Amino acid sequence: MLNKRSRMKAVCVISLLATSLYGLQSTPSIGYIPLASAAEPAAAAVGQPASNIQLAKDKGIVEGYPNDSDLHGARPITRAELVTMVNRAAKLAASDTLSTSFPDLDDWQLQAVTNAVAAGIVQGNEFGRFEPNRPVTREELAVMIVRILNKGDDPDVNINVLNYFKDASSISSWARPYVAYAVLSGLFEPTLDGSFDPQGTATREEAARAIKPILFQVIDILTTNDIHGHIEVGFDKKRNQAQGGIETVAGVVYDFRSVNPSGTIVVDGGDAWQGTLISNTTNGQSVIDSMSQIKYDAAAIGNHEFDFGRDVLINNIQKASFPILGANIIDEQTGKRVDWAQPYAIIQKNGLKIGIIGLATPQTKTTTKSTHIEGLTFADPIPYAKQLSAELKAKGCDIVLVTSHLPGEQDAKSGELMGELVDLANGTGKGTLDAVVGGHSHRRVAGIVNGIPVVEAQSWLYAVGHIQLYVDKVSKKVVSSNASLLETYTNLTIADNKVQQIVADYQSAIHTKTNEMIAQAAEKWAVQSYRYDHNGNQARDGMTPIGSSVTDAMRAAEQSDIAFTNIGGLRASIEAGKVTYGMMFEVLPFGNYNRTGTMTAEQIKRLLEVTDPYSKLPALQFSGLKVEWDNRKPAGEKYSKITLLDGTPLLVDGKLNMSRTFRVTTNDYMATGAGDGFAAFGEVKEWKDGKITLDAWVDYVKAQSASGAVSLKDDGRDVRLDLQQP
Repeated sequence: MLNKRSRMKAVCVISLLATSLYGLQSTPSIGYIPLASAAEPAAAAVGQPASNIQLAKDKGIVEGYPNDSDLHGARPITRAELVTMVNRAAKLAASDTLSTSFPDLDDWQLQAVTNAVAAGIVQGNEFGRFEPNRPVTREELAVMIVRILNKGDDPDVNINVLNYFKDASSISSWARPYVAYAVLSGLFEPTLDGSFDPQGTATREEAARAIKPILFQVIDILTTNDIHGHIEVGFDKKRNQAQGGIETVAGVVYDFRSVNPSGTIVVDGGDAWQGTLISNTTNGQSVIDSMSQIKYDAAAIGNHEFDFGRDVLINNIQKASFPILGANIIDEQTGKRVDWAQPYAIIQKNGLKIGIIGLATPQTKTTTKSTHIEGLTFADPIPYAKQLSAELKAKGCDIVLVTSHLPGEQDAKSGELMGELVDLANGTGKGTLDAVVGGHSHRRVAGIVNGIPVVEAQSWLYAVGHIQLYVDKVSKKVVSSNASLLETYTNLTIADNKVQQIVADYQSAIHTKTNEMIAQAAEKWAVQSYRYDHNGNQARDGMTPIGSSVTDAMRAAEQSDIAFTNIGGLRASIEAGKVTYGMMFEVLPFGNYNRTGTMTAEQIKRLLEVTDPYSKLPALQFSGLKVEWDNRKPAGEKYSKITLLDGTPLLVDGKLNMSRTFRVTTNDYMATGAGDGFAAFGEVKEWKDGKITLDAWVDYVKAQSASGAVSLKDDGRDVRLDLQQP
């Protein structure tokens, strides 16, 4: 459960384009730029400079004004000032012959301009003048810095990245490859309105940021998490654009490698291979093959890595070409780390020795089928991160980062960060970790906590996290960092052909089953609450359309009085129109089966009273009941009326029906009593196994479709008294 006691505000407010992304599948309102962004010198929390221009001053690159302590970062930077900064940062060779071709240069400007001209970085205008006092435009800044970074050569880079910007067409043709290179190199802070503003005036602070790759070694960390088998390209209906897919992520990775070939790291935060037909039918091999082709550097173990059983997980770890890490997975018998997952990996990038620690979330214990994790403990990650960071530094690592399945959250308006990601960054102390990557909550998170950049990139490859570390060339310490999220619309990159072919080969093997027609949906079958549009967009609040249908199918298949399923097990919505087997599989990808037993009214009430860890509201999905509840009431006392559909009471006016028991169906994950905290299921003395839950649902929907398009409109089974009903 996300820990609200430990919170930290992002240093930079998330883009105003951001939206609430509660729920397991959400389609955000996207702008043209990386949606979340935060940046600060990593050491703002450890006594280092508080701005890029201050950092540049401390390196002797910029100077202040006489009798003025303010560096005036917001002032426009002139061509003469920028050339002077570039000379100092790049240590340009002094030209023996001072240029006299520019009559408008002062003596103090002459040497710096001559050096820059000789290096092929700048030139004059068509009238033979240099215009030293003219402000530099943003696209001119990009050209000058990229010429240095690319050693004077024209950049060979994918310019599709410019589609991030709504004013991309305004970028001068001669500047386009340079601006694309600059964007991929992180030279510019994203703008909130989704524009690049190429002819806008560059400021002293912007110039100070842009020269950082000249001053420091740069490490780009690209991150994914919660892929859940979604390696195929998806579609964002709101923007009418293709989105996601592992081939698109490969394109993004290769774009970054084109500008930082020896300094780009790719990691995953877990839950990679469970969730789609293309992955589940191969026990995740399609995902592993794709990630191996991209050359991921490491991945963490998520709770759903156990869904195919421990033997499959171990086999996948052995088959992957990259390390899949689990530093805090403990064998209860020995009290030691399991021997089938390494705690960390050590890699070399840009002449730096980098340690990558992999951590699982402690929530794995309650979010995974108990039989698959029997005998395992998922320990508090903070002590292990501290211990292993010290171990890695003793082995000579310059940088230590964590890739994990630790969840985070971020308020879209305030930028406030919270969750296990924040707990780790705050709890490990200053100087222990240099970056933290998370997962599990399927949220968009990017910010700086305790001087440490943290990211979580939603899910299903709908975003890629990007952490940029600037490392001092002498001390090899991180002196500054950025954290952001990158979109994965297919028009922003060029898909990789080899990864594309891997996916196509696996697609051909499942084509017929995936596209089998099951029904027509009369309207969207949502995994969000029926009350979503008038409860503050809270997805987990009582019943959902998908939950109603699935539990109705479970109850019908087992001829029980009541059926329950957990909202966390419903993984996708289905849009109005054609419903295929593949779509229904994505809703119920876990392979669970029905189990039926006998329960009392008191036990059933306790189940209903359990609140969701994210929304703090009751959200257990059910069939066969009509209920009334009031969220203003205290925990354990929210439900005032519970009856069967025929009116048989379970709870009325505070009185429980003690005269009979009830035949109850749930899934095998829930039946243990350990799944999602519904302990009352664990009190059932005997369970009878039934149909595969997905099969029962498919059969049920097929039968319904005989009468036409299937509608899942609210039938009034779930009444929340403190909200006006829809």
